[in-house]
Amino acid sequence: MAGYVDLHLHTAYSDGALSPDDLLAIVREKKLVAFSITDHDTLEGYRHARKLLTKDDPELITGIELSAESGGEDMHLLGYLFDPDDKALNASIVESQEIRRERGRIMVEKLNQMGMQISFEAVEQAAQGSVVGRPHVADVLLEEGHISNFDEAFRKYIGYGCEAYVPRRRLTPAQAIDLIHGAGGVAVLAHAFIAGMNRHIEALAGQGLDGLEVQHYAHKKHHVKQLKTLAKRYGLLHTGGSDFHGRRDHEGEVGSLNVPVGLLDSLKQHALQIRGTQ
Repeated sequence: MAGYVDLHLHTAYSDGALSPDDLLAIVREKKLVAFSITDHDTLEGYRHARKLLTKDDPELITGIELSAESGGEDMHLLGYLFDPDDKALNASIVESQEIRRERGRIMVEKLNQMGMQISFEAVEQAAQGSVVGRPHVADVLLEEGHISNFDEAFRKYIGYGCEAYVPRRRLTPAQAIDLIHGAGGVAVLAHAFIAGMNRHIEALAGQGLDGLEVQHYAHKKHHVKQLKTLAKRYGLLHTGGSDFHGRRDHEGEVGSLNVPVGLLDSLKQHALQIRGTQ
């Protein structure tokens, strides 16, 4: 089958700007063969979109982006083609959401101590029932006039190493991989050249990692070449996606990377192998 897929999309259920309804409208317009909603630590965007699908729509692939930690650094692992009703995975998701909410509360307290008076209630309102995250804090800072643009919040205040940044307890990469495998899915390292996560690929491969997100809006041609070489060296699959959030101009547009459907076919074959060993 010819055509393209986008395996990294976000909705307002995590830190995206669009509802699943609006995102699906764009996916339809782009005439993708398949897509995956990979919201951070939640499946609600996926579940919402699944109810909207018709027989003529692109295939919706089960997806999620799990937050993990390696050496004090934030690492993101994408899960695909797993059972969305898996008990262990869903229990971990609920725990992560509670931790995210408490982290947001502490971050607001730090910002208040710095003289930026915002309320956690406003942050929750910005989240509109979705998982509380730093983008929602940034939204409130912008709305209240404490910053001049969205990116400034991360650059000056809530980004890694900034005064109001709050680390949170995360899964280890091995735990995240095991959760995805336990639910019958495929585990992929997201955007390896953001924050230098590419240096962990060898270790992750030894922990059961299945693939690398080779095509990503932040990856230059030489990054893609390096990731393909590493994937071949460690026997890892390729994936790709726009990482669309609908928030900032520099993010990838839906379907913009022309990720071939053949990569999804390889993921599906690998998922069958994982389930066969359980």
